[in-house]
Amino acid sequence: MSHIHINQDLCTGCGQCVANCCVHALTLKPDGAILPGDGCFACGQCVALCPARAVSMEGLEAPVEYEAGRFALEPEVLLNAMRFRRSIRRFTGEKVSRREMELLLEAGRCAPTSTNSQTVGFTVLDREFEAMRPKLWDAFARYFRKSGRIVLLRRYEDYLAHPDEPDTLFYGGNQMIAVTAERPVDGGLALANMELMAHALGLGALYCGFAARAIQSDPELREYFGLTEKRHLESCLIVGHTDLRFRRTAPRNPARVDWR
Repeated sequence: MSHIHINQDLCTGCGQCVANCCVHALTLKPDGAILPGDGCFACGQCVALCPARAVSMEGLEAPVEYEAGRFALEPEVLLNAMRFRRSIRRFTGEKVSRREMELLLEAGRCAPTSTNSQTVGFTVLDREFEAMRPKLWDAFARYFRKSGRIVLLRRYEDYLAHPDEPDTLFYGGNQMIAVTAERPVDGGLALANMELMAHALGLGALYCGFAARAIQSDPELREYFGLTEKRHLESCLIVGHTDLRFRRTAPRNPARVDWR
């Protein structure tokens, strides 16, 4: 059944939504009426495109009207923001506020997903962080001991020797967002959105692959973070405040491009 509702009193029959629908879930009748049909996967583009505001989708949020001053980004400003963001490995321990965390999650929610599946999930490790920290470290140690990468166990030994000091897994951070998805690209895009939002908020962020490996390898942690055969952990994002103040972008290698 279609998710689309069309107010025929407002609809002008311009046909823009019909021409744009990639699954042909809309039909333009000879009398100018537009009718919803089967196949809709609720991408919402018809709602966003309609000049007469005649299209809506029941049960979903109200759309935000476009205003150039609030939506448009200068390409150079956006590119410089991408150049300037950094992986942070020094957090002050000051908590990210609930409002800031909600903005990070909203940025992740707005990322595109394959066939508009919107199956990305977020687990915010906050009030239970300190209780879970030793479990994550123990799983880290078991994983790398089993894989033979003994050199990394020095990190675990340092943590055990100084458990109350910033470690080399979380670097003084005490909040983490674990992102799960059914398709890797969906989770990856959500993570990228959240990291850019962290930069815009003046926060530090770090993709913590070691924590992700620890979780994926441990049955108890897999259950805690909601992993299943279909739902995979894409990565963990450590977020927090930092006292680092970068003054310029960091050098990068040239892009590997094959023009054909």
